[in-house]
Amino acid sequence: MKIVLFLNKDMHANIAYQLLKPELLKHQVQIYYTDQVGHSSKRSEILQQIEYLEKERFFNEVTSQHSCSNFEFLDDSFKSFPFKKAQKVNSKEFVDFMRKEQPDIFISIRFGQIFKDDIIAIPKHGLLNLHSGILPHYRGIMATLHALIDRNDEIGCTLHKITDSGIDTGEIISQSSLKTNTNKSLLWHIANIYSGGTDLIIQALKQIKNNSFIKTQRQNLDEGSYFSSPTSNDFLNLKESGFDLYSEKDYQEIIETFVSN
Repeated sequence: MKIVLFLNKDMHANIAYQLLKPELLKHQVQIYYTDQVGHSSKRSEILQQIEYLEKERFFNEVTSQHSCSNFEFLDDSFKSFPFKKAQKVNSKEFVDFMRKEQPDIFISIRFGQIFKDDIIAIPKHGLLNLHSGILPHYRGIMATLHALIDRNDEIGCTLHKITDSGIDTGEIISQSSLKTNTNKSLLWHIANIYSGGTDLIIQALKQIKNNSFIKTQRQNLDEGSYFSSPTSNDFLNLKESGFDLYSEKDYQEIIETFVSN
């Protein structure tokens, strides 16, 4: 199949790509990436700290330490598939280009732009998004943070269709879950939900390849909440719920689990 993968250039999307890579190598793939989600000028000091861990430290320090591993970093050394920075995905130029490419499916993971009707309509099998939260309960930004604040026993990912420009409102295909661990940080939980999340994508791709019908379930948007960019109070509430933002031990465990092997 002809797959277009839309990613954000950060640690978690890179982990998700690496988990998907064995399946992606069976297909014709193009990758477009964004550098960030939202506006950098509005980021609090805590969000800037998270961004440093997920981007600068990961793509500078970690790449240099693990340059000989089998992990493929989303940087200048990337070579498995065409890999380009996304401009404006809703522009006439990009929409026209994608129409000529005739892709079978679009997949979005942590991508930093909102898709609109013209681009959504292009792929034969639609546009799928892997959301880092259980829908419809946690829509929007950093769903894992809010699920931990609520002291849920489980967090997870939702694979859903994008059929309009609504955020995390599309029909649900499947969901995966991960048991929460109060001995682990927010960053650890975010990284680890993608093992189950990428399995959902692989299952969907196999179904499409075998011409199997993918069942979906409409969300009840009267349930749950939409969360915008987290505030300082959100991070205080996270601490009160028993979770650290990150720890050096957890960071190294993430690297050992997903990068070193």
